[in-house]
Amino acid sequence: MKYNNIETLYANGIKGCIKVIADPEYNEGKPNHNGFAAVFEKIESVIKALPQDNMKFATIMIDDISFLQVAANGSSNDVLDFLHYCYTLTSEYGCAFIALDHKDIYLNEEKPAIILEMEYLADILVKAEPLATGLAKDVHGQLMVLHKQTQHGIAPVKIHNFHYKIKENSIECFYPGTKI
Repeated sequence: MKYNNIETLYANGIKGCIKVIADPEYNEGKPNHNGFAAVFEKIESVIKALPQDNMKFATIMIDDISFLQVAANGSSNDVLDFLHYCYTLTSEYGCAFIALDHKDIYLNEEKPAIILEMEYLADILVKAEPLATGLAKDVHGQLMVLHKQTQHGIAPVKIHNFHYKIKENSIECFYPGTKI
């Protein structure tokens, strides 16, 4: 499978993944084992189709993992398996894996198992939150960036805190107290 440009690869990949997950053949009130396997195979085939030099520039991005649970009819195990398989591609092909979770304000649990597992696997964890002090004119929220670095079997953790302001076409990040 060869692609002339990244737009074709992206469009065909997304259309195929949506079709597989949403197809009622795979999803009749049962966990979606076949759907996730087919999506993973499609992702892997797209990465394999890339030239060897470009594999390390590939990024697998899942915008909201809570939608995967909906597609799996609530099966956290299927979603965890799928996320683990995607994560293995990072070591196998050198690509990057990004999984986003949009915090569910209606969730009763403190942290679901999927989120805990993804936090454990993550090299970098970014949390966007509203300001702890409430609303402000020049600052819309705060980012906490946790960077786990492993050297010699020891994992020191670096934490950086930023404030951010949402602009019309961008976001401005800055250290607390540096923006006037």
